[in-house]
Amino acid sequence: MSAVVLAGATSGLGRQAALQLAKDGHELTFIGRNRERGERLARETGGRFIRADLSTLEGVEHVAATVSQVDVLINNAGVMTRRREVTAEGFELNLAVHHLAPFSLTSRLLPLLRRGEGRVVNVNSEGHRAPMRGSGPVLINFDDLQSERSFDPFLTYSRTKLANLLFTYELHRRHPELTVAAVHPGVVRTDLGRQFPRALVALFHITALSARQGAAPVVELATSPDIANGAYYSRFTNTRSSPASYDVGTARRLWEVTEELRGPFAVTGQLRGPS
Repeated sequence: MSAVVLAGATSGLGRQAALQLAKDGHELTFIGRNRERGERLARETGGRFIRADLSTLEGVEHVAATVSQVDVLINNAGVMTRRREVTAEGFELNLAVHHLAPFSLTSRLLPLLRRGEGRVVNVNSEGHRAPMRGSGPVLINFDDLQSERSFDPFLTYSRTKLANLLFTYELHRRHPELTVAAVHPGVVRTDLGRQFPRALVALFHITALSARQGAAPVVELATSPDIANGAYYSRFTNTRSSPASYDVGTARRLWEVTEELRGPFAVTGQLRGPS
């Protein structure tokens, strides 16, 4: 059985993935911000709960200082905001949760991943191709990476999911010793859109999968001995992602910009905060 670290585990898809991983006998450490829900899940699963906000350096460092073994890291935390919000460090929230957090957490846990099975699963979205409302294609805008000039909730969400996918592929190129994959779990009924009008959310939920159904491919990629390294999965199927996601130059530039924001990848010690 594997030692699994699951980020974003206390509700929705993450909670269901935690329940299934625990049922299958894996040693589970899960991360979330809500203490009550986290402690309840710990009692249900027998896993270890770490309360942390991974959108911040403080949260990432707290997890890195607490975890001692990692075979599989699942970066699942997600957010969607109706209006532009920033973290305590001043980063736009979608960018911080979907890109900076996986980048920084993977960086700080890399030595442990190398000693273990070395698997990283990033939960992504088909939204990386085109906004849920609007038209594509989605591209990274380095001139407005944090949506300061123009904020659209759906486009910002999609761009930061594309950033996550570019990170996934670049991580695979730079660290071939790891097994890395991204997965779109399907359109899942969660509380991700809780800030939006109920009528819009209700319409969205009509055809959506349950959280348990959404968790199934995440658990599969985290535990199966047979997955395609460096691949993007739409649920259980190895699928081509958007053309923009394969732009190596953009991926390299994004990696460099992220290191400017967070410090060099996989260097022991404190990560760099915003200047």
